[in-house]
Amino acid sequence: MSMTTISASLAPPSRVTAVHGSASSRTTSARSPICTTPSIRRASGSSARAARVAAGKFQKIEVSSEDGAEDGAEGSATPAAPKLEIVGLANDDGTQKFDDDELPDNLFDAVATAATATEQAISNGSLGNLVELRIPELWDPISGNVMAEAGDQLKVWEITREYAAQLCERMGPDSKVKAVFPDAGCAAMLKARWPDAPFAIASANDRLLYQDGDEVLVFAAPDPPSLEKVTSTTKLANENGAAVVLVNPRLASGDAGIGLTVRRMREDFLGRMTVVYCLQPLPWCNGSIFKRYPGLWRLYLEDETRPGRFKLVQESATRLAGDDLDDVVMSKLRPEGEDGEEKEMGPGEMLFKLVRDAQRFMNSLR
Repeated sequence: MSMTTISASLAPPSRVTAVHGSASSRTTSARSPICTTPSIRRASGSSARAARVAAGKFQKIEVSSEDGAEDGAEGSATPAAPKLEIVGLANDDGTQKFDDDELPDNLFDAVATAATATEQAISNGSLGNLVELRIPELWDPISGNVMAEAGDQLKVWEITREYAAQLCERMGPDSKVKAVFPDAGCAAMLKARWPDAPFAIASANDRLLYQDGDEVLVFAAPDPPSLEKVTSTTKLANENGAAVVLVNPRLASGDAGIGLTVRRMREDFLGRMTVVYCLQPLPWCNGSIFKRYPGLWRLYLEDETRPGRFKLVQESATRLAGDDLDDVVMSKLRPEGEDGEEKEMGPGEMLFKLVRDAQRFMNSLR
């Protein structure tokens, strides 16, 4: 999945529905599904109609009338039954269904889906929530939000604005949502830039972030210096029944060391949060880690049989990361033999595995 131009991605996605024969297929800007499921034909009168009713909810069905007229047509003593052709699972709109249909088509789609998942989690009583949109050009695994180029910071704020606006729309016109930005100067600039924003704007430097009546506080890219303020504000808001959302938080930095007390405080704070939406591309293996509340964590890898599409290879209750992620990806990418079993590792792979195991052992001694 590709997210290259942020400004262009914030435009609503365009979807095209093409009809080929009697089977419908949906194409999107990021993925183009291909129907490869073999068809199953049935040619019995009443049983065919029963099969059509039973399968219609789950499969796409093609009806071919080339061999006869419709049932009950005048002038035919023994009318030929229509043939039913099941070509695969289908969505509610009749388009072909694939595992990666849940992946967003672009950044606008991802932000809208994140807002929907957040509203659902808040409705179910979740007061601490995380939204992670790990856009490669704006996010570094160690340093967090990257703002190296002119305008990068504004792109991050525009993503937060779109997310907060979508959340307000889903929670209703009377909802009170407040977006909190890192400093007072940034908050003042955005107030002037977005005079018609449907949400309030504040900064992490404000003396009182939570006020009576606030329903949701959205922290935009909180950084390590604001950890204590974010933690105390979250506690106060939750005690009063208000929800908190952290969008792309970076409460730890690999650029500088932190003390054990701060590390424990951060881990305890984030450990109580619910990840309502996560999209983390993995460029090194052409894959992606995905989660949408209330679903499980999912690992997608590129599907070689369908260019531009992904296949689901792993589901888990916890996020795959570090060595566990490496092990799963390596096992899935290893070629298979004619009998469907994995091929044995060659000398190079065995040496790489030996070095990696030694590194893991040394890290465990620290």
